[in-house]
Amino acid sequence: MDLFLLCFFAGLDLFALLGLKFQKKAAKSTAKIYRHCPCKKMADNGSLSTLCMYAAMGGFLYSGYALSFVGLGDWVLDGLFLLVLVCGYLGWNLKRE
Repeated sequence: MDLFLLCFFAGLDLFALLGLKFQKKAAKSTAKIYRHCPCKKMADNGSLSTLCMYAAMGGFLYSGYALSFVGLGDWVLDGLFLLVLVCGYLGWNLKRE
C-alpha cells in the first residue's frame, strides 16, 4: 500500500509540474500540444489544484499516522511524506496562478 501511494504521489507531482509549466506557457504560445494537453486543461479549470490539495491532505494524514507508529527510517514512508508536502505546495501554486 505504501509503495502504491508513493508511486501515485510521484505521478501526481509530475502531472502537476507539467500543468504548472503549460499553464504559464499557454498565454505565450498557441502550439497544438498546449491546446490538447490534459494537464493544461485541468490546470486551467482548477480541477488539478483541487485534486492535488485533497490528495495531499489525505496523504498527509496517512503518512503522519504511519510515521507515528513506525518512526523515521522507512524510506517509503519518508518519501511519501516528502511527496505529499510537494503535492500540497504544487496544488497551492496552481490555485494561485
